[in-house]
Amino acid sequence: MVSWRRFRLDVRYALLLLALLAGTAAAWLVHRHLADVEAQLQARHRVETAPVVVADRMLGAGTMLSADAAAVRAVPVAWLPGDALRPEDFDAIAGAPLVRALTAGEVVRWSDLQLGTRSAFSAQLAPGRRAVTIAVDEINSLSGMLEPGDVIDLYVSFEHGGRRVTRLLLGEAGVLATGRQRADARDEAGDGFATVTLEATPADAVRLVAARQQGSIAAMLRRPGDTGAAAAFEGGDLATLLGMPAPAPRPRVVPVIFGDRAPSVMPTLDGESRVVDGLRGFAGDWAHGMDGDAP
Repeated sequence: MVSWRRFRLDVRYALLLLALLAGTAAAWLVHRHLADVEAQLQARHRVETAPVVVADRMLGAGTMLSADAAAVRAVPVAWLPGDALRPEDFDAIAGAPLVRALTAGEVVRWSDLQLGTRSAFSAQLAPGRRAVTIAVDEINSLSGMLEPGDVIDLYVSFEHGGRRVTRLLLGEAGVLATGRQRADARDEAGDGFATVTLEATPADAVRLVAARQQGSIAAMLRRPGDTGAAAAFEGGDLATLLGMPAPAPRPRVVPVIFGDRAPSVMPTLDGESRVVDGLRGFAGDWAHGMDGDAP
């Protein structure tokens, strides 16, 4: 009797153990099935990518492609152009200018680069033209927005005849370079240049140097394609430009010398009495001298 009860108890334990094993196996099978389904979905939607060189920011045509202006991104192979620039090829083209503008994140292509055409800076000048450099703090406008290839009008303000006047200094001046960047190789940073180099005739270059030393130069940026004449006005002082009336002229002062006396000042009619008194004094002295000489 006792053995039978023990047998029944052992069967219950065995069934419980079997149920636990079956539940564990079922859970593992479900997990394995879900993992397989997830792997299949990932494989079905997986996109093959490849590292390529892209523009780190908006780059204009003529910008020098340097490490600061480029970045490496993983781009889907299906979207890559055949001549996409690979990171391992970057050192071979570093410093080459772009032939077209690129947006931020756009893939750099070999056809976007101007290779093997860099020339001396002086070769950019037209026959009979000169390059003149101005410190950027002397151009008190545009605040770093100038780029090689821009066209500007230059005005100079200086002291003349006791007043400060402004005149057109140079119209349609072409910007050759800003700081250390050239028109065929723009600055990687895009701003912060220290100087601006302009193209001018020899005569205009001399005027520009004189204005740089004696006046304050301001630049006005022209719209691309604008070939209109720059404003050359006659009245260059601020009051005239604002339509204010000119101040009344100062009275004319004429020095008058009476014999051996110190010069007297004869202004306009307001000082006539003082001049007459001086004449009377001179006449009195002359009459007194005549009386002293009489016997």
